[in-house]
Amino acid sequence: MRVAITGTTGRVGAALARHLAPRHEVIPLPRAACDFSKPEALEAALDTLDCDVFINPAALTGLEACEDDPRLAMRVNSAAPGKIALWAADRGIRMIHFSTDYVFEGETTVPLGEDMPARPVNAYGRSKLAGEMAVLAHPGNLVLRVSWIFGPEKPSFVDQIFDAALAREPLAAVADKLCLPTCTTDLARWTETLLETGTQGILHACNPGPPVSWHGMAECVVREMTACGWLDLCPEVAALKLDEMPLFRASRPRFTVMDPGRLSAITGGLRPWPEALAEHVRLRCAAS
Repeated sequence: MRVAITGTTGRVGAALARHLAPRHEVIPLPRAACDFSKPEALEAALDTLDCDVFINPAALTGLEACEDDPRLAMRVNSAAPGKIALWAADRGIRMIHFSTDYVFEGETTVPLGEDMPARPVNAYGRSKLAGEMAVLAHPGNLVLRVSWIFGPEKPSFVDQIFDAALAREPLAAVADKLCLPTCTTDLARWTETLLETGTQGILHACNPGPPVSWHGMAECVVREMTACGWLDLCPEVAALKLDEMPLFRASRPRFTVMDPGRLSAITGGLRPWPEALAEHVRLRCAAS
């Protein structure tokens, strides 16, 4: 299968390209080859493209950047995916598009199913929801909503905590915002399974487990580092409040715990996030 993948210099795109390459012909489309912020560059890339499936994890993800330039956010996160979806539909090509838990307002306290109303509270979420609608306007396409992504491809919050703990720096993280993380290694495996199933619509693609905050994830990181012998004593992680973060100018939803039950039923089971996170930390320890 010929699989075009955008954003292959990013965390998700790189994971997908690496995982799919042994069994599929991967056509990488990094930003340099397919710039969503420039409509003419996107059109030029599509004009010469021949593939069976188009996978799109590329996006403008910085919440403050989207808040500062909502028109750019809409161009990258909505107009570009919509143009790709139309191009793909005209050629009978299936599209798999990646979205986010930030399409939800975060006011509930129960896990969020795919059929629950999406009411984003910031420009990023609004642009991603518009992108979902543009992609799903064409039958056969699939949207995967992910959250708090970590993996070996690029440093994430998890790696920032690892590095700070290793340097014996003070540790702190927000404790009043809950979600479920997504491990790129698992996400790539799930996506390959979904390539073969023909699943369409929306799926919540995150690792199952108890709802967790950034603070809770940070505590898991340092506990595993201590267990691996990289820290003599498990350091304390100070708990911060979301409202105390001056750099967070865009509104953040406080509870976006998505229910991955539908994905689990399709793939035959999902690894809990504490297990995936512990493995990631152990691999970092082994490589350090």
